Amino acid sequence: MDKKHIGVRAYIVFTVLVIFAISVIVKVFLLQVMPDDRALSIAQNFTYKIIEIEPSRGQILSSDGSLLATSVPEYEIRWDSKAPYDESVYREKIDSLCRAFANYFGDRTATQYQALFRQARADKDRYKKIIDHINYNQLQALKKFPFIKKGFSKSGFILIQKDKRRKPFGQLAARTIGLEREENKVGLELFYNDLLSGKKGQQLQEKIAGGIWKPMTDEFIVDPEPGCDIVATIDVHLQDVAHAALTRQLVANNAEWGCAIVMEVQTGYVKAIANLSLNPTSGTYEESLNYAIAQAVEPGSTMKLASLMACLDEGLIELNDSVETGNGIAYFYKKPMHDSNWDKGGNGTITAEQVFEKSSNIGTAKLVKKSFGSNPQLFLDKLHQFGLGQALGIDLPGEQAPKLYSKVGEGKWSGLSLTQMSIGYETQFTPLQILSLYNAVANNGKFVRPLFVQEIIKNGRSIEKKKPVVLIDKICKDETLAQCRQMMEGVMQKGGTAESVFRNSPYTVAGKTGTAWIHGGGDYVEHNYRASFVGYFPANAPKYSCIVVINNPRNGVYYGGAVSAPVFKELADKIFSTELEFHAPQQANDSLAIAQAKIPVSKNGNGKDLHTVLTALQIPINQDTQSDWINTTTEEKGVQLSERKVVKGIVPNVVGMGLKDALYLLESQGMSVRVMGSGKVKRQSVSPGTAIKSNPFITIELL
Repeated sequence: MDKKHIGVRAYIVFTVLVIFAISVIVKVFLLQVMPDDRALSIAQNFTYKIIEIEPSRGQILSSDGSLLATSVPEYEIRWDSKAPYDESVYREKIDSLCRAFANYFGDRTATQYQALFRQARADKDRYKKIIDHINYNQLQALKKFPFIKKGFSKSGFILIQKDKRRKPFGQLAARTIGLEREENKVGLELFYNDLLSGKKGQQLQEKIAGGIWKPMTDEFIVDPEPGCDIVATIDVHLQDVAHAALTRQLVANNAEWGCAIVMEVQTGYVKAIANLSLNPTSGTYEESLNYAIAQAVEPGSTMKLASLMACLDEGLIELNDSVETGNGIAYFYKKPMHDSNWDKGGNGTITAEQVFEKSSNIGTAKLVKKSFGSNPQLFLDKLHQFGLGQALGIDLPGEQAPKLYSKVGEGKWSGLSLTQMSIGYETQFTPLQILSLYNAVANNGKFVRPLFVQEIIKNGRSIEKKKPVVLIDKICKDETLAQCRQMMEGVMQKGGTAESVFRNSPYTVAGKTGTAWIHGGGDYVEHNYRASFVGYFPANAPKYSCIVVINNPRNGVYYGGAVSAPVFKELADKIFSTELEFHAPQQANDSLAIAQAKIPVSKNGNGKDLHTVLTALQIPINQDTQSDWINTTTEEKGVQLSERKVVKGIVPNVVGMGLKDALYLLESQGMSVRVMGSGKVKRQSVSPGTAIKSNPFITIELL
């Protein structure tokens, strides 16, 4: 091919490319000047978008209304320097705006705030952070600042709300309340997550430099719907006692972990649940695992109730039957079994009732072998009949299913299995599952499901009240129940394994001690034991059941009566001393039969909230201030509202406030708050008016 033809072809290709490039340029120009609907839609997707807005998460409350978990709103303020605000108003107000920021928040000087705004304008920054971690009341004050008074959108300011989840009572029932996080939620936070989460809202936002999305306005296309509030069955006062008593015993016995549960007999409401394990790094006991529901272990001697109940219910033994336990050592299939006092000569010949009271392994094994040796399947069937074969199906995630043979011969069944099971080995249950059996005995044979939530509230209205759930109407005969109660009461009397602990109690207790050899690494570990105590009180009219399990006490004492029963007693003492129904009513000294109606005492707190509540209750208000924070004084014919001053950098006075207002006020000052008790603030560890130092900590006590 000659050069002439090559040149013609090259010219044609060049011309085509030029025409194509010109057409692309023209098309882009036309789209910029006169975009069609499709182009507008595509462009809008790149610059505007409907963003989902997270709602406020619901609160978790105790049975008396104290906050167990709450979302404290925090706000972040940013500024769009290119927003269509009035330039002349900005120049007129910027000095006073910066002074307002400096005077109120105190984190920067007015000059530094001015430099912040100047830099944002110089950089044409559309998302400049001005201040972060402010609370609701600070936000209301900020809205009154110069320039911002015109409205956030009109002044270029952007409001971003973030919720901070707080547990006001710290470690109390921490694993049961749970953790609210993106992944691996636990406890009530996980089980009731859908209800607590609410429904997401929608807001139109625009994309600005850096790929950041910012709200077009403060309005929502769809308002986010706050989550429901969950009212737990937990009683904060009992929870505090359980936590403290368990901690003391764990420390005193250098134990690995422990748990304590208190449950209402008739309802199954769990009133306290403490789970503590030793943190080897800090040397302190913390709530890191919910052992009460997630740790199925061999129950040891607490299983003897079910074993003897099976014998009694089938009519195969009587309480006064004699059993020869010898010198405390017996052999089953050439394997030795010991009683706890074998080194002191054993128990000799005792009754079946004494077998339970003295917690004789040999006596229990012999009675079960005598009753079910020819038909071990019947023994397994009876244990399942008592409710021990299935998980409880509680309203908490993570319950470990029990391990209990269903059929003779399955798994690792052997000739020793019957006698080993009778004293709490070759089977596993969680502490809550064992407690539920004892609770059924206290509840006239009615086996109820343990409950951790009693009510669900939406927008201040109750939408569901949890009723007791009966899993088994009757676990055994009435006669058997009476015999079991008699045996359990005997444990507290002369000769019983817990007699010394409850000797001088003003109330009666029925229960059982337990000491189990810990299995680990394929065999039982020498000198490693698990101590437990389970029962109910008052024995004559049971209202509460309780179990305490302490794992691997390492200071030489390991029996359930010495290690776990004292925690049970401390809890029972607290309940007995504080609940009026356990005491005879006192005759009033004055002669008035009916008290005159009085104006209710109100807490100090947020002025707007107090005004709303008092107005709704039609209580006369005497008000001499419009302050955000208010002191209240109850008078004969109304409530006096007066100003409570709050100064940045100075510890505020929160005495008389409710917990939520106190938390808002103290945390807005940058203080770390530890809470004790419930009700309204009685005292604070740092005096009001004190200058706040770095790393400020404060404890508030509520009553």
